[in-house]
This record gives sequence, structure tokens and C-alpha cells, in this order.
Amino acid sequence: MISYIVLLSVVITAGWFATGYLGDKAKQEILEYNESRISIHSNRLTTEIEKIKAGVKALSGSPWIAHALISRKDKDIANAYSVLDRYNSKFETSVCYLMDDNGKAVASSDRNDSDSFVGKSYQFRPYFIQAIIGTQGEYFALGVTTLKRSFYASYPVKDSQGVIIGVAVIKQDVDAEEFHLARYPYCFVVDPNGIIFLSGRKEMNFKSLWPVSRETKLALLKSKQFGEREFDSILQREVADRTEITLYGRNYLVSRKAINSEGWSIVLMTTTKRILMYQSVGVIITMFVCIFLVVPLIINYKTSRLAEKVLDSEIRFRMLFQNITAGFALHEIILNDEGQPCDYRFLEVNPAFEQLTGLKVQELIGRTVLDVLPDTEPYWIENYGRVAMTGNPQRFDNYSGELGRFYECLAYSPRRGQFAVLFTDITDRKKMEDQILALSITDQLTGLYNRRGFLYLAGQQLKLSDRKKSGIPLFFADLDLLKQINDTLGHEEGDRALIEAVNIFRETFRASDIIARLGGDEFAVFAIDIKEENPEIFTARLQQLIDTQNNGENRKYKLSISVGCAYYDPENPCSIDDLIGHADKLMYEQKQNKKLTQA
Repeated sequence: MISYIVLLSVVITAGWFATGYLGDKAKQEILEYNESRISIHSNRLTTEIEKIKAGVKALSGSPWIAHALISRKDKDIANAYSVLDRYNSKFETSVCYLMDDNGKAVASSDRNDSDSFVGKSYQFRPYFIQAIIGTQGEYFALGVTTLKRSFYASYPVKDSQGVIIGVAVIKQDVDAEEFHLARYPYCFVVDPNGIIFLSGRKEMNFKSLWPVSRETKLALLKSKQFGEREFDSILQREVADRTEITLYGRNYLVSRKAINSEGWSIVLMTTTKRILMYQSVGVIITMFVCIFLVVPLIINYKTSRLAEKVLDSEIRFRMLFQNITAGFALHEIILNDEGQPCDYRFLEVNPAFEQLTGLKVQELIGRTVLDVLPDTEPYWIENYGRVAMTGNPQRFDNYSGELGRFYECLAYSPRRGQFAVLFTDITDRKKMEDQILALSITDQLTGLYNRRGFLYLAGQQLKLSDRKKSGIPLFFADLDLLKQINDTLGHEEGDRALIEAVNIFRETFRASDIIARLGGDEFAVFAIDIKEENPEIFTARLQQLIDTQNNGENRKYKLSISVGCAYYDPENPCSIDDLIGHADKLMYEQKQNKKLTQA
């Protein structure tokens, strides 16, 4: 008994010291893990930043860029567009644009987009101020026009005398960077004030990691760097590198690393559960030694019971495997030299797999997917690779070009490096969904949007107009004398008249404009991004095309369209129904004037 007590005392003492050692070791492993993850994110982000900064510096030195700012001639502006497009494509960025010395964008690679930068002023942006005084600018912010989180790099443009005449800017959206942070819910890219710009958890974006002073909040709101936010704080104080904090009742170890000279940094918080787990090892070992004599008996009993359960489970699994209607396959992932998924090998498939894919089991087992289906899309390998390497299950829909079918898949990892897939064929459902969507918003006769489609798209344009503070004209048109054509020449001729009107509308307006048949002989057009004083240009073009159509030979009737135009003013907003009603009233007045003139 004395020897047993002495042995227990030795075990308990050794376990006490081992627990402390393991706790310290776990803490160091967490910190090393944090630092390695932060280094990966930091290197990726800083590499992208340096690439964009080098690109904008080279862009500013292009002679076509300076010529465009000096002459402002159409030819030189066109040359500048060519340069901006080339740099935007080469550096795979979001937008390249050129501002004059007043901060107004005179040329941009997104000139054809509805929310183009051209003509807008960004004089208030720090990256413009930095470049216009002769230094390279860099700036993280929420886009004023696009509302996307972006990095901006700017550089001064000089004339032949070395005088700064404008600023070249390259913008790169960084929303996609969050894809790399998704595995780390408490990984943040923060500004010097602690404002969260990118996060592993999207709901935390634009909160502050630590409290922000009232003066700082007002300055941030004034600069529009992050939009209009409250910047609610998550923690009670600023975090430092290699410290422990408490968040939502849990303890975390913090690592923090600066990514630029302006004080932006990456913060990663990792739970301290590993420390508790490591410390538990010492306790478990101590308990294991103390109950060593009892363990063999317990193990033998548990082993026999487990063997019975395993055998029963295997029989049930084999029956299920052979009879389920969903396709099932077990694979192992194949990695390239960089440790990235590049292929996967078939280990086992069920009969339903053969029925759903048309592939035979003897052609699959032991072979890789690229051996069997060499044109397999990369996203299949990428999705399955994440499941096999992380152990996180995924449910997704994907299209197989090799098999020409849509599949709904549930993938999970039974062990590291392997993944299993349960899938069903949803091709017919996908086709039906697409057909239903098209029928619900399209007019069958003309191919234009119907009333439902028009009201939805028009509603989106009104929201965009409110954000951009720019008006939009709405044209409401009515095909005159359609009833007379139907009554005298038949409804088929009436349908042809409607289609003639549609073709004229399409020639009058642009492809980006929203053209719809609201019903019967009524049409509506939202002309995107034209000024209030210009609608008469469109109505004149419309009448010219009508006259040309009417001058054709062998006409059975004269085509006539009455048009009213109402202008949506974001300073005095109204509903889409009110806007249509106003345009309808103006159209009716024109129709009455035509009747009086003809009389």
C-alpha cells in the first residue's frame, strides 16, 4: 500500500509539471500557427498591393495619358482609353482611370458601365490629394460609386516640363480576399483605428475591433472612407500582438502584424481550447496510470461489443449502398507538388452512380477523374479538394460539361485525404426553373420585358438613381389606331404592327435601356444615363424612324406612336407607378394634339 501511495504521489507530481509544460507548449503552437496564417494573408495582400502600385506608376508615365490631359481631344482621349484598358487587362484589376488636376475623372476603363467613373469628381479622396502633390498614394476604402471594398493606388501624371497635370489611379476590389479568410472566423484586416475592413465573418465588417473616439468617427464619416456606419466596438481595448483576450465569453490568443506604413494590420484570434486540451493530457495520463489494472477488462468488453456493432453496421451499410437511388462514390484526393488538389481517384461507386452518369464501375475504380473525363471543370476538383483537406462538408449544385448534366451534391470527408459524394441529377429541374423565370418576365409576342419584369428592373434603377443622385427619363408610348388596324385588317396585322413598333423602339434606344410592353398597345422605356434636357433627341429619332417605315412601299396603314416622357428626380423621389402615371398623362396630351391636328 505504501509503495502504491508513493507511486500515485510520483504520478500526480509528474502530471502537475507535465500539465504546465503542455499548456505552455500549446500556447506557443497557437502563436506559431497564428503567425504563419497571418504571414500567408499578409504576403498575398502586400504582393497584390505592390503589383498595383508598380502598375499605376508605369501607367502614369505613358505619353498617351499625358496627351489626353493636355489636349482633351477625342482622339487623345480614345488613346488614353486604349492604355487604360490594356493596363486593366494586364494587371487584372477592377478599374483604371485618369483624373485631371481638379480630381474629375476624364477617362476610365469602365466607361461603358452604367456606373462609370467618367465625369465624376474624386477630389476629396486622399489618394488624389497624395498624388497631386507629387507622392504615390495608396488607400483602402469603400467605393463611392461601386460600394465595393477596394484598394486604390495613385501616381502623379506630369507634362514634359515635369509639372503635375493630373493623377492616374488603379482600383482593385478586395471583396474576394474574404474567401481566403473564411476558414478563420476571427481573422480581420483593420485600419489604424481598428475599423474592420475584411473579416472571416462578414457580419463583423465595418465594426471597430476596439473603441473609436467620437472625433475619429466624425472624421471617418466625413471622409466617406467606409460609408455611413456606427462602428460599434467588439472589444473593450486595443489588442496587441501575442496577448490573450476574452470575446463573447471565450478566451483567444491574438497575433497582429502590420501590412503597410500607414498602420493597417492583420489580426488573427485563435481559441485557447488547445491549451485546455493539452493540459488535459497530463490529467488523463495520470488517471490512466492509476486505473491501469482496470483498463484491460474494460477494453476487452468494449472491443467485443464494438465488433458486433461494426459487423451489424457494415451489413446495413452494404445493403444501403447497393439499393439507394442517389449516386454514391468514394474517392481519394491527389495533390500536386505545391500541395494543391489537382485530381482525384475513384475508390468505390454504387449502382446508382452508373445509372446517373452512364459510366461503368469497371472503367472507374483505381482510375482518376482526368483519366476518365479529361475535360472535367476545375471547380469539381477545387470543391472536393477543400472537403478532403479541411474535413468540412459542402452541399452545392454544379454542371458537368463532360456529362452534360446538372447535379446536386453533398460531399463529406470520412478521413483526411478522402471524400465521399452523394448526388442526384437535377438537370430537368434546372431547365424548368430557367423556363419559368423567362416566361414570368418576358412578353411572348414581342420578346420584350413584360410589366412584371419592367417593374422589377425599374425599381432597381430607381434605387441606383437615388444613390448616384442622377435622374432617369421614362418614356411611355402608345401605338395609335391599333384597334382600327385589328378591326379592319385583322389581329395578325395588328400583331405585325406591334412588332414593327418594337423594332423601332430597339433602333431608337440603346441595348442598355429597359424596354417593355406593359400590355396591349402600351410600351415603356427607361433610358439609362441620359440628361434631362436630352429626351427630345430620342423622340425625334423615334419619329424619324416611324416616317421612314411609313414611306415604304405597299403600306396598308400609317404607323403612329404617341409618346410622353417623365423625368425621375432623386431630389424629389416618387414611386414607379406615379412616374408611369405622369408619363401616361403627357402621352395622352400628345395623342389628343394629333387628333386635333388631323381634324
